[in-house]
Amino acid sequence: MIHNWPTTRFPMLSASTWRVVEGNESGSRDLKKVLIFLLVTCFYQVSCEEKDLAKDASKAYSVAKEPYDDGDYEIALTKLGEFKSRFPYSQYAIEAELLIANSHYELEAYEEAAAAYAQFVKLHPKHQKVAFAMFRVGESYWALSPEDIDREQEFTHKAVEEWEKLVARLPDSPEAKKAQKLIKEGNTRIAQSLEFIADFYCKQEIQYACAYRFIQIAKLYPEFKELRHKSLTKAADALEILAVEKKGDLKSDKNIYFNKLSPEEIKDLAVKLRREAQRGGSKASE
Repeated sequence: MIHNWPTTRFPMLSASTWRVVEGNESGSRDLKKVLIFLLVTCFYQVSCEEKDLAKDASKAYSVAKEPYDDGDYEIALTKLGEFKSRFPYSQYAIEAELLIANSHYELEAYEEAAAAYAQFVKLHPKHQKVAFAMFRVGESYWALSPEDIDREQEFTHKAVEEWEKLVARLPDSPEAKKAQKLIKEGNTRIAQSLEFIADFYCKQEIQYACAYRFIQIAKLYPEFKELRHKSLTKAADALEILAVEKKGDLKSDKNIYFNKLSPEEIKDLAVKLRREAQRGGSKASE
């Protein structure tokens, strides 16, 4: 009888070899001992190879990390990327991912950094440095956001959104505490940018846009009391003018935000907003 030995993994122990063993009673015992010895040796070699691979990963990671430690981030990106390709399942591959994201950040490649940190958070949601990575996603966008309020604040919005995710998910982390301060700073910048745009429409005497923009500011950022008061007052002023304009030309299409309201309804809305500003209430008109 031919036994079902693991000839696939050990091709040197072919089926024909086992036929000889089974068919030769006189020498089978000695030969079986030899073959068993070979099997044990092979299993031992496989185990050693796995241990050596782990040692190789540790050593390779140390080598790949050297440029990062020296501040050579361009070279670090190459070396760490090569390490990840060679040892994708090593415990050090996760650390390499974070160092790659850090390298992008240090090189001021902030969009690449944000993407790399976000990928790290997605793949390793329970990692001990996930709060750091989440904070850095926002910080990368923050680095791209302009301080000038007359410029587009897309990246400021993104930074605030990412920090809000961090605060909601890990509120007790040190990174969340820092994020809370930056969220307020980011919202201030966004609100001031919206105010700049609203003021522009007011100066251009485009009353419906002026009123609409200031109403939005009051609704979105009630925490800024002075700005809220100004926004409600400015909106009320613009609506009063708009009511007069519409009364003089009921068919005018120069009113895309309040065109369904009659002149009287527009005037009533202006009164409501002005009262709200005087009370310092918490709600602007819908």
